[in-house]
Amino acid sequence: MYKQRQPEPRKNPSERSRQSKRLVFRRSMVLMGVFGLGLFIPLLIQLWNIAIVHHDEYQTKAIEQQLMDVTVSANRGEILDANGDVLAMSATVYNLILAPKDLVASVSESKFKDEDGNLDEDAYNAEIQRKRDVVVDGLCELMPDLDREKLEQRMEKTNSQYEVLATQIEEQDAKAIRAFIEENNTSYYLYLTPSTKRYYPYGSLASQVLGFVNSEGGAYGLEAWYEDLLKGVPGRVVTGKTAQNVEMYNSYSNYIDAINGYDLTLTLDATIQSYAQQALEKGIEMYDVQNGGFCLVMDPQTGKVLAMASSPNFDPNNYSVISDSFLLQDVETDTATIYQQLKAENGAKPAEEQLTDAELQEQAQAQAKGAAREKQWSNRTVKDTYEPGSTFKALVLAAALEEGVVSENDTFNCPGYYNIGGWRINCSKRTGHGHQTLAEAVQNSCNPAFIEIGQRLGAEKFYEYFQAFGMTEKTGIDLPGEEKGVNWGSNMGIVDLAVASFGQRFNVTPIQMVTGFSAVINGGNLYQPYVVQKVTDSEGNTVKENSSTLVRQVVSEQTSQRARAILETVVSEGGGSNAYQAGYRIGGKTGSAETLEDGRTIVSFMGFAPADDPQVIVLMAYDTPKEASPGSSYGTCGVYISGGAMAAPRAGELIAQILDYMGVEKQYTTEESAATTVTTPQVTGYTVADAAVRLEKKNLTYRTVGTGDVVTSQVPAANSAVPGGSTVILYLGDAAPEETTTVPNVVGMSYEGAKKALEAQGLFMQAAGSSTFYSESSKAQSQSVAAGESVATGTVVQVQFSTLVEDGAADFYEIT
Repeated sequence: MYKQRQPEPRKNPSERSRQSKRLVFRRSMVLMGVFGLGLFIPLLIQLWNIAIVHHDEYQTKAIEQQLMDVTVSANRGEILDANGDVLAMSATVYNLILAPKDLVASVSESKFKDEDGNLDEDAYNAEIQRKRDVVVDGLCELMPDLDREKLEQRMEKTNSQYEVLATQIEEQDAKAIRAFIEENNTSYYLYLTPSTKRYYPYGSLASQVLGFVNSEGGAYGLEAWYEDLLKGVPGRVVTGKTAQNVEMYNSYSNYIDAINGYDLTLTLDATIQSYAQQALEKGIEMYDVQNGGFCLVMDPQTGKVLAMASSPNFDPNNYSVISDSFLLQDVETDTATIYQQLKAENGAKPAEEQLTDAELQEQAQAQAKGAAREKQWSNRTVKDTYEPGSTFKALVLAAALEEGVVSENDTFNCPGYYNIGGWRINCSKRTGHGHQTLAEAVQNSCNPAFIEIGQRLGAEKFYEYFQAFGMTEKTGIDLPGEEKGVNWGSNMGIVDLAVASFGQRFNVTPIQMVTGFSAVINGGNLYQPYVVQKVTDSEGNTVKENSSTLVRQVVSEQTSQRARAILETVVSEGGGSNAYQAGYRIGGKTGSAETLEDGRTIVSFMGFAPADDPQVIVLMAYDTPKEASPGSSYGTCGVYISGGAMAAPRAGELIAQILDYMGVEKQYTTEESAATTVTTPQVTGYTVADAAVRLEKKNLTYRTVGTGDVVTSQVPAANSAVPGGSTVILYLGDAAPEETTTVPNVVGMSYEGAKKALEAQGLFMQAAGSSTFYSESSKAQSQSVAAGESVATGTVVQVQFSTLVEDGAADFYEIT
């Protein structure tokens, strides 16, 4: 049955009040927890964001605010020549830094607030501007090259703490700036930081080999190739700082020493490098060479490069400056050409994108100057390729001797041309050399003879030696930008073989040619060339040392000896006679290569000495001696355009200079000894008969002026240095020498003719250049004292002789 629920006992009022309070408390606690949690979660997220997500960012900011981190530059390593002379070095310079933000912070707002805390903004800003003006006015006075407008604009960058106002400030200027900073109390926002600057004490000497350093580090040459070794590792000084950016020396500090760069000691010799550059420039000036040239000097026994010279040249201390006259002409010409191209391109653009004429001119000039700088920075000895011409015949000779397809007893007939494969190939001597031995064919640089030698070798064997001598691969020299030549590959046709046999229609680099030629004359060994001899640390400890690297043996020692003997006769009897230097046995080969460009011929000479034991090999080349008229075989200087007539004399002089410097003893032939300088004996006061005996002992002749038996005066005076074989003038009786005489013009005369003309005027001749003992074809090319000048009687005039050498490049055309 249904049971009625009994009513609960009625609670008293106090009990109900307590329950109500507990309910409110519980609800309050729940609400507080909910709201507290709601507030804490964003804080937790933000804390996570700061501590975890953006930890590195905030840590960096904290370090920036609390620590001062200053980089300490490492000293860049020096570059030294083989004798330890410094070619490149670094010295301390300074950068001028401005902190615009700190300048503003240096003006305290509290000084410009009234009692109620209100800021007088006009007075506050005026003080900031005053400090700015002090800096701008002072720096512009100390450094006139500073752009005032740009400096004022940098002052406005109030969020910046690092504005570089000037770099590479020399110590003298830095001293004045320090005095200014101290006097005006600006060190809080204007200061100097140490840096380094690269100096090249010898200026343009070996500039393309050394390269230079710009803001990014080593650029070009060894400076770029060995950048990682030279640059070193910067150090750091980390110290605490105040909120006002003042260093706290007694707080946290950490010093990390800089590691200086390594030093490079080169195989280059500064003296030999200087000789090479002078010889190259002398020829460029003498022969009116339009496109510069190059000169390479190497030790053929090891591959050590002793000198590398390229023209046009530059000074790495001011590497952007273009000083070569021909390059400056190119800039002017190229600017006009580029401007026309840019103008045409500009006209095709929408009107709103078109540049003004002034802007186009500026762009054109910038491009032209950029191309000119690239040209002057280029090391032509490793980067440029050229047709070697007849200098390559030495390699063909060695290959043919090694294979036994020719011998010293072989003879060749040259009618002045060679017909092959439907082509007629002319010799440099159009009338032909006629019947000749192998040595004579090399001396005459006879193209038909070498075409025949090439045919005897055959295309396959020819190409094998072409590869073996390194003509298809880079040498591996430790310099940037090395190229390799372009050739026909193994698919040589019969005409390809014919023209390749005398060094045309393929390209090699000068360094390839020198290393290959060295293998011909050094015993048959192909060495890898190199320019860095050793790497040392700042304390002089050797880190790395290079030595000669044998790549392969190409021909035998016997073959090399036979080739050397034949190549020596090129200078003693043949087309290289203008390289002759009394007392030294020089061998070599001339070369002249016409290019596919009209009027462009590269004339060269490869010489080595001593011929029986080569210690030095020289390649001298001139690019485009100016023709007297279009198509002329003669230059504007009047000299026949060929390697034998132009490059050989300069190379011969250079070889003699180098051997003298190296202390190689001269060995004179009987004829040379007779012509060497002797000291005139005292014959005044002697009878003519006694004087004649004394003069004969010195290999001197005499002639008399006046009458009598006793010599009353002599020209030249006793103890004067004159060439052997000279004629001394003996004055008899009342006859007396004139104090001065006029120098005759002997240019174009033979040796004997020039000697007689000078002696007739009471002067003496010192001959140089082509051997005067070989033939009457040797002619005076220049004289040390200009014709018509008045000089003291007895003066020795140096006369440069040369022999006409028709070793010009061959031309060939298709027979129709």
